Amino acid sequence: MAVLHKKEEKIQVVLGRLPKDYTNKEFIDTFIQLYSKDWGKIKANYLKQSQDKLPGTVVTMPKPDLYLLSLLNTYLENQKKQSPADGM
Repeated sequence: MAVLHKKEEKIQVVLGRLPKDYTNKEFIDTFIQLYSKDWGKIKANYLKQSQDKLPGTVVTMPKPDLYLLSLLNTYLENQKKQSPADGM
């Protein structure tokens, strides 16, 4: 089950609010500001996985801030693949 629905749309909105040379912290802060309920869901899902795990097992979901950055990196990689190379 996806933790974050319509993630591409939400990432686009966040990026639209940021300067071209934004930092990861700015991305996360802007996401939280725009989508606080979704941020709460991400954190709750992480906490649930952390609490439900058996001793000695690993939580498969990254920490909430790293989860968001992973979504951002995946989105940016997909955008690079879809757009033609500059100068061609």
